Amino acid sequence: MPLPNNPCAGQCPLDRARFLRSTALAALAGIAGAGLLADPAFAQALDSIAPTKSQGRVLTYALPAKDGALIDGDNGVIVARIKNAVYAFSISCPHRSLTRLEWLPDSREFRCPKHDAHFQSDGELIEGRPDRGMDRFALRRAGQSIVIDTAAVLQQDTNHDAWSRAVVAVG
Repeated sequence: MPLPNNPCAGQCPLDRARFLRSTALAALAGIAGAGLLADPAFAQALDSIAPTKSQGRVLTYALPAKDGALIDGDNGVIVARIKNAVYAFSISCPHRSLTRLEWLPDSREFRCPKHDAHFQSDGELIEGRPDRGMDRFALRRAGQSIVIDTAAVLQQDTNHDAWSRAVVAVG
């Protein structure tokens, strides 16, 4: 039943201004969505990992099946498998712990976007502001899992021997 003060009674076409505004908003949302898919930080979520077990600062992860880096943003851990070796890194830049490192799969290296630092896949410094490689965590293999002690942060410049041994052979 039409309302007395409504001349269209449900049959009015959409006015031009409302149509253009709705179309423009839909187009912007589509462009923004496509931009998120191309963003490296968004892509990191596709390569995320979560511990299968957690006991305080000791975290257990499934052994990575292939080369690459898996990121546990919640616990600040990067698990990287490179050429039959597994490493556990701190996600924080060794120059200033506030910046999160990114994995660049095409060049197979880590990068600090703030300090323009680049690190090899094993954590060695390539170039940039930091004066050492990425911080590693102590880790060990337990069957098809990797057990990481995030309380044991190993710095390349202060404990080079332990830092160099913080690797698990696989394969």
